[in-house]
Amino acid sequence: MKLINKFTLWYLCITLAAMLVGVAIAYNKVKSGIDEAEINRLKVYNDQMARQMQRGVSPDTYMRGRPAEIKLLLNEVPAKKYEVLEHSFYNTMLQHKECRLTVTSFYKINGQYYSISSYNYITKAKEILKGLMSSFIWIFIILLVLTVLSARFVSRLILAPFHHTLKKVRSFNLKDKKSLQLPTANAAELKTLNSFLNGMTDKALDDYRSLKEFTENASHELQTPVAILRNKLELLTESYLHGKDPDTVTGLIADMQNAIDKLSRINSSLTLLARLENNEFGNKQSISFSQLTTEALQSFSELMDMKAITLDTKIAAGVSVQLHPALTDILLGNLFSNAIRHNIHGGQISVRLSKSRLVIGNTGNPPEVPTTELFKRFKKGRKNSDSIGIGLAIVKQICDVNHFKIQYDYAGGWHIMQIIFEESTGSTMLQKEDANALFPERQH
Repeated sequence: MKLINKFTLWYLCITLAAMLVGVAIAYNKVKSGIDEAEINRLKVYNDQMARQMQRGVSPDTYMRGRPAEIKLLLNEVPAKKYEVLEHSFYNTMLQHKECRLTVTSFYKINGQYYSISSYNYITKAKEILKGLMSSFIWIFIILLVLTVLSARFVSRLILAPFHHTLKKVRSFNLKDKKSLQLPTANAAELKTLNSFLNGMTDKALDDYRSLKEFTENASHELQTPVAILRNKLELLTESYLHGKDPDTVTGLIADMQNAIDKLSRINSSLTLLARLENNEFGNKQSISFSQLTTEALQSFSELMDMKAITLDTKIAAGVSVQLHPALTDILLGNLFSNAIRHNIHGGQISVRLSKSRLVIGNTGNPPEVPTTELFKRFKKGRKNSDSIGIGLAIVKQICDVNHFKIQYDYAGGWHIMQIIFEESTGSTMLQKEDANALFPERQH
């Protein structure tokens, strides 16, 4: 059943129920109104006759043929000043039932007690109910016809944006790479629906582009170590068949091992990214970031010594961050290993940690692509780098799921990576002109 038909049926059911209740209320109101008006009229007749009798005038002068009955009472006037009696009977002459309303009033006139009764015929309750039911039935039929006819027109007029939205959604295709252009809605519900559909389809397009780019990049990155393995296996086979020296065989095996290690790193990194995107690290806790940063730097001290890198730190004590422990190790490990790998021999690394941010700067060659591009998967700062290009993508994803802000700048021979834990009253992003204040060693 169509939505407009459901609304129409529901509206008609409510209308029918309201009409039935309205018939009962109208019947009681009309009947009580008729009875009350006739009772008041008959009481006035009785009072007029009593005043005539009080003045000594014959009541016939006032009655003038009106149906009335005057009785002399032997007892005193009862406490009730008047009585009302409604009597239904079958009129054989007219061949239908009639209802007679009699009002009896009690008076004390010239020291004697009288009862004056007058009556009249009123409309029967069944006749009132029959007339009301007939009227309401015709009203309901007219309302039914008008509702059914107008519902079709109104549905085309009001629900036109909705039908247009359905048509757009049916024709939407990710391969077209075009955003869903929905019409302007004329109702709050349709605006909410269009907003949701626009957001959903835009997200689907972004995911489709990312998936396509990821698939192409992953295929490209995986081909290199696989090709190396295939080539080295062939050389290893030839070396074995031709009896070459052990050093050559050892070198081939080492190259194969490096290729396998790269495949393993790519697999581990992609698995971690998938877990981050599925929000599998939801159990946050308060982490002593100051302590973990210091420990992470100590674990990389040997690598820094191998490249003669000078380390300068300024780590505030007592800095705590709400973060999953495993993600903390991955975040710091990727940042510091990235600062060492892309540094120059005899270069420098500076680390600044405060309650609001972590800033890591390292010397190095300028990147060959914009720094904002390096947060994408398989993007490398230099084409000849042995990095798999996923480290910064993992860092970015960790920051996103924990609502941190991250910025990467390169200026004056320094790579500056900043992670903001919370907003401050000043600028939330590191300005390039402030780099000398954060890294004074750049002045040398």
